[in-house]
Amino acid sequence: MSDKIIEIAQEYWHTWKGLLLSIAASSLILSVVLGQLKSTDLISVIAYLFTAILVSLVWYFANLCPKTEKGKLGFVVSIRGTSDAEQKKISDDFIYNLRSLLKRGPLGKNVDFIEISKNISSKINDIDDAQLLRAKTKAKFLIYGRIRIRKIDGNDCNILELEGIVSHADLPKEVSEKLANEFGELFPRRVNIKSENDLFSFNFTTEWTEVVAKYVIGIASALSGDLDYAEVLYKDVQQSLEVKQTDFPVFEKLKNRIPKRITEINKARSNISLNEWRKTHDKNELEKFISSLDKVDDSAESDYGTLLLKGIKVFLCSRDVDLALSYVQKCKKIDDPIWHFNSAFLHAYKGDLAKAIREYRICSNYDIAAITISQVESFLVWIIEEEPDKYQFYYCLGFFNWKIKGDEKKAVEDFQAFLKYSTGELFTKEVCLARKWIGEIEEE
Repeated sequence: MSDKIIEIAQEYWHTWKGLLLSIAASSLILSVVLGQLKSTDLISVIAYLFTAILVSLVWYFANLCPKTEKGKLGFVVSIRGTSDAEQKKISDDFIYNLRSLLKRGPLGKNVDFIEISKNISSKINDIDDAQLLRAKTKAKFLIYGRIRIRKIDGNDCNILELEGIVSHADLPKEVSEKLANEFGELFPRRVNIKSENDLFSFNFTTEWTEVVAKYVIGIASALSGDLDYAEVLYKDVQQSLEVKQTDFPVFEKLKNRIPKRITEINKARSNISLNEWRKTHDKNELEKFISSLDKVDDSAESDYGTLLLKGIKVFLCSRDVDLALSYVQKCKKIDDPIWHFNSAFLHAYKGDLAKAIREYRICSNYDIAAITISQVESFLVWIIEEEPDKYQFYYCLGFFNWKIKGDEKKAVEDFQAFLKYSTGELFTKEVCLARKWIGEIEEE
C-alpha cells in the first residue's frame, strides 16, 4: 500500500495532490518508525508536524522556477512531450546534445543552461506564457515547444515543434520586426524526424538550433549595446559553420550574413569612438575609431553610414580633402542633411566658400536634430582652434548660427571675427556678404 502511495506521489510530485500524497507517504513511514520507538503522543504529534513542514518546504523549493546564475547568459529549454516516452526522447536526444554544444569551448563557461521541468513546460502554450517564463528565469534566450510521435505515410515520425524568443533592449518597431522575421526565417520551427533515423536527425536539428540561437543572441546583444559579446557569438558561429560540409540553406545564409554582422559591430564601435573623440578630442579614441573602421569590410562602402565615416577618417588622418569629398559625393542620392554638412565643411577647408554656403542653405531646409547641430558647431570650433589660419570657418559659423541654429547674436560675433582676420585679398566677396548680413541681422 505504501509503495503504491509513493509511486503515485512521485508521478504527481509537482501538483498539490503530489504534496498531499508525499506527506501521507512520509507519515506512513514515520508511523512505523515511531511505533518501533514507542514514542509518546506529544513526540508523535511534533514529529508528524515537523515531517509535514519539511516535506512542504522541499516540495515548494523543488517547484520554484529556476533562475539564471548571476553574470551568465541564461539559455532556457522548455519542451514537453505528451507521454513519458516522448519526454525521455526529447531529453536524451535533443536537450542533452544542445546542452553539450552550448557548453563546449571557452564560450560555454558563460552559459547557464536550464531545462524546465515537465510540470512547468506543460503550461507554456503560447508566446505570452513563454515571455513570462523567460522573465522569471531571467534568461537571454528561451526555446519552447513540444514533441509528438505520429504516423506519416505509414512511418512513425517524431514531430518537433519549436519556437524561440530572445531578450533585447527596447527597440523601434521596425527593428524589432526585422529581428523577429530573421529569427523565423532561420529557426527550425517544425521538423519531422522519422523514428528509424531519429538519432542522426536529432543531432542535426540540435546543431541547427544551436548555431541559429547563438546568431540571434548575438544580434540581440549587439542591439542592446553589448558589442564584445555579440562579436564573440558571431565568431563562434562562424567557426562552427566552417567545419560543416553541407549546403544546407540555413547554414549558407548564416555564412553570408555573419561577415555583415561583424562589419556592423565594427561600424558601431567606430561611431562610439568618434562620438567620444568629439567630446574629449582624446587621441586614444581617435585611434580606436580608425582601428575599428579599418576592420569594416570593403563591400560595406556602398553603405551611407560607412561612406560618412570613411570621409571623416581620411580628413582626420591626413587632411586628404579630395579623397574625403569623393566619399561624400557617393552620398548624393541620399535625402539627408549630414552629407551636405560634411560637403560644406570640406569645400570651406579648400577655400571654396560659395560652395560651402550653397550646402549650408540646403541643410537649412531640413529639420536638424539637436545632437547634429551640436556636433557640427563643435567641429567647426575645433578646426579653428587646431588651425587658426583657417579663419574662413568663422564665416561658416556665422551663417550656420544665423540660418540653421537661429542664434543671431552669435552669428554677428562670428561674422565680425571673420572680418577681423580677413585683411588680405582672399575672400573679398565673402567679406562684402558678411558685412551685408550683419546689417540684415541688426535690422531685424
